[in-house]
Amino acid sequence: MAPWEIHSNSRQQTLLSTACLAVGLVLVALLHDYDTAGSSRQAGFLFGVVLLAIGGATLAAHARQTIVVDPVQQEIRVLDQRLIGRRQRAIAFSDIDDVQVACLQTRAQNVIRYCLQLQLHSGEAYTLFAPARVYEGASDPAIVAGWKTRLGSYLAANSAGAQTDTPTR
Repeated sequence: MAPWEIHSNSRQQTLLSTACLAVGLVLVALLHDYDTAGSSRQAGFLFGVVLLAIGGATLAAHARQTIVVDPVQQEIRVLDQRLIGRRQRAIAFSDIDDVQVACLQTRAQNVIRYCLQLQLHSGEAYTLFAPARVYEGASDPAIVAGWKTRLGSYLAANSAGAQTDTPTR
């Protein structure tokens, strides 16, 4: 089986961060010379400063995630690349007890996003295709069920291979 690689779509977060920075910069530039304390111009200036801070923080925290399910090495590699630094985690197929489809619904946008929840031997629950990372198709339960089926086939091939490799007496 060939490795399965999927990338998160970080355009939405980048656009939001850029919009906050642009609006904040415009407000700060236009309203930097406010006269009296408590004026509308001062409130607009301070709002611009807050937008600049939010835009800068979300841009710095912005991460692109790559998930590689590798049946040859029998592991799942999750790589988070941020503006500053990167983090990688490897989960061995043999460490996975169960795979379930999980759901997250946001109240504000009435958006439902699905992901895979891995139950590990250690008791830890690990979210694969996390809703915060915006994966293409994460709002479609049929696509996410396909992800579960595909991952399940990789795990089943691994467990079948492990059973045939053990010597019997």
